[in-house]
Amino acid sequence: MKKSNPESKSELSETFAFISSTLKTSLKEINPWENIKIMHTNIGQDILAGMVVAIIALPLALAFGVGSGLGAITGLWGAIAGGIIGGLFGGCRVGVSGPTGPKMAQLAMIMVGFRLASGEPDLSAAFAIIFFSGVILIAISLVGISKFIYFVPYSVVAGFMCGIGIIVMILEFDSFFGYPAPHSVMEGIHDIPNAIMHFKTQALMVSIPTLAILFIWPRLIKMTPKLGIVPAPLLALLAGTAIANMNSFDIEYIGNIPTGFPELYWPDWSKFGDYFGPAAGLAGLAVFDSLLTCIVADNMTGIKHSSDRESFGQGLANCAAGLVGGLTTATATMRTVANIQSGGKTPLASIVHGLVLLALVLGLGPYAEDIPMACLAAILFMVGIDILDYRILPVLHRLPVTDMIVFWSVLIITIVEDLLVAMAVGIVLAFFRFVLEMSRLYKSQIAY
Repeated sequence: MKKSNPESKSELSETFAFISSTLKTSLKEINPWENIKIMHTNIGQDILAGMVVAIIALPLALAFGVGSGLGAITGLWGAIAGGIIGGLFGGCRVGVSGPTGPKMAQLAMIMVGFRLASGEPDLSAAFAIIFFSGVILIAISLVGISKFIYFVPYSVVAGFMCGIGIIVMILEFDSFFGYPAPHSVMEGIHDIPNAIMHFKTQALMVSIPTLAILFIWPRLIKMTPKLGIVPAPLLALLAGTAIANMNSFDIEYIGNIPTGFPELYWPDWSKFGDYFGPAAGLAGLAVFDSLLTCIVADNMTGIKHSSDRESFGQGLANCAAGLVGGLTTATATMRTVANIQSGGKTPLASIVHGLVLLALVLGLGPYAEDIPMACLAAILFMVGIDILDYRILPVLHRLPVTDMIVFWSVLIITIVEDLLVAMAVGIVLAFFRFVLEMSRLYKSQIAY
């Protein structure tokens, strides 16, 4: 009879003890009670801030839904799920979640490979991928690895963000000039010369003023702060829509938007293996996008966020978005900053923002159907410009050769291949750069 090894039993028990301790710590960290117990401390200002952020989020949610190729209503349901669920369970007190430019661009690229025979996007696949990305985010939060995002080198981050910004602009170029949006980045690049040479005048009469407002209005607000009561995206949306409808322009509009409660999309767990790759990509970008925004919020408020709780909140928000047919979510920088500037201090502001959008979506459909696509394209074009990491420009020519290689590799692969592949390649290149620098340092010390 074979005797059991006492040492292996001891190692097994230590492993179980470690896992148990890790899960216990994680469960304590993701407990939403930390958010709930402070919601009564700033009620009046939080409600006001939530309403302001909802006004800002409305045009962006519509634009992100259209830009993803899944429809305007998906952007609204994503913003609702992000605002309510992300606010209640998130790790940043003042963070406001919803669809973001980077996540919209990534999902649009993913959906190139998931289309029906008719050429339309496979909505069941899209929302299952979003749901599974939420499951992966929950697992990430329980393992406690969210904080490692801070160790990604800046050259990788800069290349990644610049690549995403360029993708957003490429995908909206055709719509800006009056043509249907492309199905892929490469198709969009191929269409650019044709869109410029055969532009539609009426579309440009909408898109150019809309873009001009987005550029000029924030500068006017700096000179006259009282104008800040009207957010630039909302003013641009109203102006572009008014120009098109008052002149009865023959251009493309959003069209029918369903109102009422959403249709539920139950994920097919048997396809989890097929959807794991794109879902993991969405989850990785959600961590990356959300935690960078949380760092911005930390610097503005002086209150440190919880990375693991934020990943958990985004996980639940994406699961909810996938179930109700909403766009994938992350903590949104513009809305978070607007929340802080409007006096929001607790998660109540994010929840109010979600509830306001919910009230609007239940009766907003008929009013949003007349929004021109050229107007939304201009809003998204500005989003792409804002995503670009301008901090890299002044130092780009002074970067070491290794950092330059990492930056341009990530930028190019992000645009022509895949965002997740670009991130992986960037981290691998950055690792080799680190090893090279350490070997040089080691040799110089020996020589000395």
